[in-house]
Amino acid sequence: MTTRDRVPVSTALWRAAEAARLGGREFRATLPPAASIFATLPKGVLQIVFFTVLGGVVAGEDHRQFAFVGGLVLALTTTNTVNVINVPFGDKYFSTFWRIRTGDVPVAVVLYARAVPYLAVGFALFLAEAAIAAAVLGMGDLAVRLLPWLPVFALMACGYALLGIAAATATIAKRADVLAPNILGYLTMLCCGAFLPPGQVGWIDAVGSVLPVGHGLAAVRAGLDGRPWLTEALLELAICLASAVLGVLAVGVQTRRASRHGHDDFA
Repeated sequence: MTTRDRVPVSTALWRAAEAARLGGREFRATLPPAASIFATLPKGVLQIVFFTVLGGVVAGEDHRQFAFVGGLVLALTTTNTVNVINVPFGDKYFSTFWRIRTGDVPVAVVLYARAVPYLAVGFALFLAEAAIAAAVLGMGDLAVRLLPWLPVFALMACGYALLGIAAATATIAKRADVLAPNILGYLTMLCCGAFLPPGQVGWIDAVGSVLPVGHGLAAVRAGLDGRPWLTEALLELAICLASAVLGVLAVGVQTRRASRHGHDDFA
């Protein structure tokens, strides 16, 4: 790269911020605020309440805290952050990938920056869902105790969203772009330890150890119980970063594929 081709850091940051701003406009056009609230919020609240009540019925009242925290994680991931996959989907369905691919900003930067508003709105809805569900269930004290662990919940949301983008982008030319994120969601639900305590089924623990959410959830539960939690939180961070790298690699593969074939037809 020559000196003339180098982009100042301030310009690169401005371009990324502009991509995020445009991602916000895209989000509002795709999912208007009323639709986001009335379609997503009740679903998340009911999901948390259902799994908490189910946990109490199946395993007794002592299991309600375990089930409530697990329900929060599932509402955060499979309900609130799943919409980030609309970013690569949109480029496929509206044939706009070529415009991003031929621009000055790296494709991965545009993709991730546009996903920020989806993730931010999803996390805000999650906070509202958690507060409402805690009030309905009479678990306000536990909700207050969880407030210091919101950064870990945010980390789990980021890791899950990044891996969802990677899965959708990697399979977008194989007509499996909807199937792959759904499989990821079901695997997360089964293997993250939300309701099945670790140590019950070996292969489930093995799969959960390399997916987002599992280590973060273990860190939150350890912290609530007064046990060491930092190692689990760092493992969750490592998986989040690995998910971001997988997304960059998936974008690179699709970019080279488009350049090689001379078109961006992902059908």
